[in-house]
Amino acid sequence: MRAMTTRKRIGFLVYDGITALDLIGPVSARQFSRQCRANFGCSPAALVRRLRLDEARRRLHSSAGGIERIAASVGFRSGDAFRRAFERQFGINPSAYRARFLTSSRVSG
Repeated sequence: MRAMTTRKRIGFLVYDGITALDLIGPVSARQFSRQCRANFGCSPAALVRRLRLDEARRRLHSSAGGIERIAASVGFRSGDAFRRAFERQFGINPSAYRARFLTSSRVSG
C-alpha cells in the first residue's frame, strides 16, 4: 500500500506531458530520490518546482499571457501559490519580474 501511495504522489505532471513516473523508470521511489539529490542537489519535488518556475519565467519573457494563466500552464493550482513560489525562488514577484524584463528589453532594444 505504501508503494502505491508513493507512486500516486510522484505521478504528477512534470513538463509537457511527462510525469515524474516516466522519469523514474524501474527504480524505487527512494532510489529515485537519492539519484535526484545526487544529480541535481535537491529532492524530486524541489526539482519539479524549479523546472516549473524556470518555464514560468521563460513564459513571462515570451508571452503576454496573464500571471494566472501562466501559473496554471506550468502546473500551479492557484496564482497565489505561484506568486509565493516565484518570489521565494527568484526574490521578486512575477509581475515585477515581467515589468523589469520589459523595461530592460525596451531600453536595450
